[in-house]
Amino acid sequence: MEKPGETAGTVLVAVPGGKGLMSTLAKHGFRVRSCKNLAELIKRFDRSTDAIVLGETTLIPSKMRLLAKALARQPPWSDVPVIFLAKAGRQGKKASQGALQILGDANVLALPPPLRIIALLSALRAAARTRRHQRAVRDLFEQREAALASISDAFSVIDRDWRYTYVNKRVLELTGKRKEELIGHVIWEIFPEAVGSEFYQRCHRAMETQQPDRFQVFYKPWGRWVDTRIYPSSDGLAIYRADIGEMMEQQKRLRESEQRLHVAEERIRLALEAADVGIFDYYPAVGVIRWSDRCNELFGLPAGTKPDYVTYLNAIHPDDRHIIHETIREVLSPGSTGHYEIQYRAIGVADSQERWLEEKGRVLLDDAGRPARFLGTILEITERRLAEDALKKAKQDAEDANRAKDQFLAMLSHELRTPLTPVLMTIASLQRNHDIPDNARRDLEVLRRNVELEALLIDDLLDLTRIAHGKLELRNDAIDVHASLNYALGVSASDLNEKQIKVQLDLAAKEHHCWADAARLQQVFWNIIKNAVKFTPARGQLRISTRNDAEHYIVIDFTDTGIGINRELQPRIFDAFEQGGSGVTNRYGGLGLGLAISKRVIDLHAGKISVQSEGRGTGATFTIKLKAMETSLLEGPAYPLDHDGSAEDSAEILLVEDHEDTARALRRMLENAGYQVGYASTLASARDLAAKRRFRLVISDLGLPDGSGLDLMGELGDSGQLRGIALSGFGADSDVAAAKAAGFAEHFTKPVDWERLRHTIHRLLAGRQASSTSPI
Repeated sequence: MEKPGETAGTVLVAVPGGKGLMSTLAKHGFRVRSCKNLAELIKRFDRSTDAIVLGETTLIPSKMRLLAKALARQPPWSDVPVIFLAKAGRQGKKASQGALQILGDANVLALPPPLRIIALLSALRAAARTRRHQRAVRDLFEQREAALASISDAFSVIDRDWRYTYVNKRVLELTGKRKEELIGHVIWEIFPEAVGSEFYQRCHRAMETQQPDRFQVFYKPWGRWVDTRIYPSSDGLAIYRADIGEMMEQQKRLRESEQRLHVAEERIRLALEAADVGIFDYYPAVGVIRWSDRCNELFGLPAGTKPDYVTYLNAIHPDDRHIIHETIREVLSPGSTGHYEIQYRAIGVADSQERWLEEKGRVLLDDAGRPARFLGTILEITERRLAEDALKKAKQDAEDANRAKDQFLAMLSHELRTPLTPVLMTIASLQRNHDIPDNARRDLEVLRRNVELEALLIDDLLDLTRIAHGKLELRNDAIDVHASLNYALGVSASDLNEKQIKVQLDLAAKEHHCWADAARLQQVFWNIIKNAVKFTPARGQLRISTRNDAEHYIVIDFTDTGIGINRELQPRIFDAFEQGGSGVTNRYGGLGLGLAISKRVIDLHAGKISVQSEGRGTGATFTIKLKAMETSLLEGPAYPLDHDGSAEDSAEILLVEDHEDTARALRRMLENAGYQVGYASTLASARDLAAKRRFRLVISDLGLPDGSGLDLMGELGDSGQLRGIALSGFGADSDVAAAKAAGFAEHFTKPVDWERLRHTIHRLLAGRQASSTSPI
């Protein structure tokens, strides 16, 4: 059988002037390849060659040695014949003898002169037949190699001199040897540690008795259990070794499992007795129940009672008997696993005591699919149910208390914010008076800062509550981080100037815009700057720098020369109310909420905030990382916080506010800004004013004596011609959402910042005017 792609019956001929010979061989069906010399013949020599024909003139000794080497490299199954065409005379005989001597053990045939073509043809046909047999042997050998190599276990063959004649790949893997180290070598010399072992003795016995053997042993060199089979023959031994480590381990585990099962059964019996668990068997066909004395105790029956199903059912609380009937229907329905676990109340037959019981069981079916047996356990869980009920009540009480706390904080915020609004408005109004002396102006600035600080502390308390409940939400927009930093510095300018802290700005980030909540990000920057001012001695330094990293983050560093942070405190510095001990709190004040809120805000922006300090007296560096917009298309601040425009032609504004001080201050500010103000302190008076005058904007408190500003906006906003701004001491997200749903364009939480309110009024009036003059 020929290999795919091979050419059988090829004869290589190197006979000078042998064209006639070549033609004759071709006519008789041989594939002939003419070679100019031995070098070309050697180059063409391969497994498809059937024979080599050489003329005497080609028998150059140096080339013949190359041919001898090529012949020696043939695989074991191959033996290509070499045919010499000898010449007559003493010289021809001498040349032939020299060639035979060089080729040594090669298959050489010398045809004596004169050349008879029939003799050459016979020799070539014999060579072709021999080559076909050789290739068949090759195929069988390769098939055997493939079959033996496919054996997943170790297989080897040893001759009668104890030398390896064959090993498969698994033997090499297990022994860690190369094939060249095993084939032809004595097994006991390669593995001297095996001499005298059980394997050694059994191999010798099989060789002597010619009887096969099989045994299992733990083979230490391989570190595993091995099933060894020895098959002797007249040529030696075939040894098959299978790894049975997994099987032996399984048997070991099985024995251990059986032992554990026995122990477990005994433990279960003892545990059931110790745990006061009752055991039962119920046979529905005859209505018989067999259970332990513990079950009699649980159902209030005398010891030794042999109950039936009716006795069992009557002992269950009437309101819970439906549980039994529903469970039986469920476990007998198609697709059920047959297992169940239920809880119900039992009323003691003798003592009338109510107990909570937990029953676990399963149903066994007969061959017809009918229930043949119920078996399971019954455990009293009265104390557990009482504890669960108590826990549910405690949880409900805690939730009620939490809601009450939130309501209290919201109400406290409202009550604290409302008085601050007229204070801020009055301060803002007085600051616009150019006639007041400088010392009074400085006092007003002190008052303003402290009022704003109180408002921020209230915001921190509410933000902490939102964070605890996961209700802190962001309103993101495109933000210029550099503008936000500059604004935060502007807000803190008076504090920085008061302590003569030198500020160094290094805003090197080229990508300095990000998608963020402007107000929340502003809050974070202000908190960190405020901390730097608080903990940095007079005439200290604050350096604020920005840069971009390779991942398009904007990195913001705030480095101060303040008191620093101890290393053990740094992991807790972002925890709520953490200020580094009572000494720090007593000296510097504050609630310790700013950094905790800042971290949560940065987390919500998918950013990172961290702190680095070498310890006390070394200052600190707070670092914030935010994902930057990869292309900066914005210029300047992303949101304006001030506006220099004037009032829109003395527009009429309806102001609805029941707090007199707030109303007085806000009304004066609006009128000084050039607006015509209609004032109402109740919902009813606001309706009357709206019916008499044509207002372009309403600014209304939400909590009014006779109703809500939400109702007012709902009525006045139906025409679509009136915009609204809500004022409220309640600043929760739900409050803002309710205001927007009622039709208010904006929501301000008290105390109200006049500059922001003024800008918002101008924007809303300008927007309304533009929309009213736009073509439809």
